[in-house]
Amino acid sequence: MSLLPEIPNPYLAALGIGFSYGLVYCTSSCLPYISSYIAGIGAGFRRGVAVTLIFNAGRLTAYALIGVLFGLFQFIVDEAVYTVFQTYASLIFGVVTIAIGVTILIKNKPPSCDCPVEHNGNGSVGTRGFASRFDLRAYFMGLSRGLILCTPMLAIMAYSVSFASPVDSFYMAVLFGLGTVLSPIILLGGATGWLLNKAPLFRKWISRLGAVALIILGAVAVVNTIII
Repeated sequence: MSLLPEIPNPYLAALGIGFSYGLVYCTSSCLPYISSYIAGIGAGFRRGVAVTLIFNAGRLTAYALIGVLFGLFQFIVDEAVYTVFQTYASLIFGVVTIAIGVTILIKNKPPSCDCPVEHNGNGSVGTRGFASRFDLRAYFMGLSRGLILCTPMLAIMAYSVSFASPVDSFYMAVLFGLGTVLSPIILLGGATGWLLNKAPLFRKWISRLGAVALIILGAVAVVNTIII
């Protein structure tokens, strides 16, 4: 029995489920975080698309790790272990989001000395080296977000139990992740940067509001986890 009756191949079914899930839920649940981050760093269209891709790369890494863990230990089958994992994953995501918002606010403070500030092509403060080419903050935000298990991911992992090889859990998790990546969030991330860059006079305030939004979103995630 396949995950989707109309798609007999289970691997294609995992990809299809990820795509359909990404069209609605992933886009709506992840967009507030990535949009706030794009606003915080003052990214334009191209940088917004790049940051969104890096965020999704972090999520895909998380899905791959979950696939490996499930293939080796099938930890999701144990409800107690799953509950603990889900709780810590939510807390980590909230803390990471708050930390990212705080770092953006700190960088937006006026310098205490007349030190030269390097700007990148879209007008935001830049840094040299690897971090300027690969946005580590966006990656870790996506990684921590991807560790929070969703219902379709749980169903796919449970379905992979019927396969003889534990490697199939990894394949199906990655395919599901790839499906979610192929969602409107990439273009919406770029559109967010494009729209925000239309107000250059308010760039500093937009950046601060984006950072504050991340802190609030992260705090809400932490509080919700503690209360639940």
